[in-house]
Amino acid sequence: MALRRPVYLDIETLMALGDYHGLDMPRLTDVVEKAVKKRSGNAKASFGGIGAGGELGKDVELQSSFTIAPTEKASVSKVIDGLLAGEHTVPASHDAVLKKDDIVEVEGLVRLTAASLAGKMLYILRKYLESTDQDIRQVDFTGMAPEVMTLLQSVYLRNELVPIPVLVDVVGTGLAPRVLVNLRPNLFVDSATSDQIEGDRRILGTVRRLVAEGDDGYVSTEDWLLPDWEYLIKRLLMTEISDKVQEIVNSLKIDLPAKDVHAWIKGPAVVLDAVAVY
Repeated sequence: MALRRPVYLDIETLMALGDYHGLDMPRLTDVVEKAVKKRSGNAKASFGGIGAGGELGKDVELQSSFTIAPTEKASVSKVIDGLLAGEHTVPASHDAVLKKDDIVEVEGLVRLTAASLAGKMLYILRKYLESTDQDIRQVDFTGMAPEVMTLLQSVYLRNELVPIPVLVDVVGTGLAPRVLVNLRPNLFVDSATSDQIEGDRRILGTVRRLVAEGDDGYVSTEDWLLPDWEYLIKRLLMTEISDKVQEIVNSLKIDLPAKDVHAWIKGPAVVLDAVAVY
C-alpha cells in the first residue's frame, strides 16, 4: 500500500477504530493548536430578528492545523491499510448496502458545499452580534457597515476556515446515493484552508446518516449553517435561511451559489463523518 499524506486527520477516532477491530496499534500524539485574530471596527447590523449596533471588537477564532511527523504518517497509513485489508470497511460500489456506523473509503472530487460557505459567514456575524447590545428588530442584511463587509470578504476570499463543522460534497464515488462528508473543526494537517481538502481526494469515514429517497428523505443543514446558535434563534432562521443568505451574498457581491443553500438536502444521500482525508 502507498504512504498516505493526510490533509485532514481525526487521530483519536482512527486509533479507536483500529483498536476496536484488533489491529496492532501504534502510539500517536494528537497535537492541535488554535489561532485567534483580533478584529476591530465600528458596525451596525440586524440579523435574524435581532438588531445590533456597536464595535466589532470580538476575537474571531480561525481554524488551525497540526503537523504529523513522517513516522506518524507511516503509522496512520498502516492503520488505514489494516482496516481496508481486514475487510472492516464496506467497499464503495453502486450496489453497496450501508448502515449507520459502517466504515467506508470513498474516492472522488471533493468540493465545499454552499451550506458551509454560507455557514462561515454566518459564524462571523454571530461573533459580531455576541459583542454588541442586542434588541428585537426587523431582519435586514442590506445595511451592514463596511467594516463588517470587509471582515466577511476577508474570511471568504482568503479561504480561512472558522472553527465550525465543514460539509463537503464528493462526486464520482461509485456509490448510488449522493455522498456528503462532515469534517470536524481543528483537525486539518499542515494547512487550514479549504483548498487543501477540495479536489481529487480519498476519504475514510464512518456513516453518520442515511437519507432516504422521496418526500420524506432529507437532512437538515443547520449543523453546518448555524452551529452553536441559540435554539430559538436557530428555529427562526432555518425557516428563511435561503433568503437571508441571498441578502448577504448580494451585499458582499461575491459568487456564492446561494440558490443551493437550503434548510435541507434531499435524498438519496449518505452523510459520512470523516476520519481521514488524503
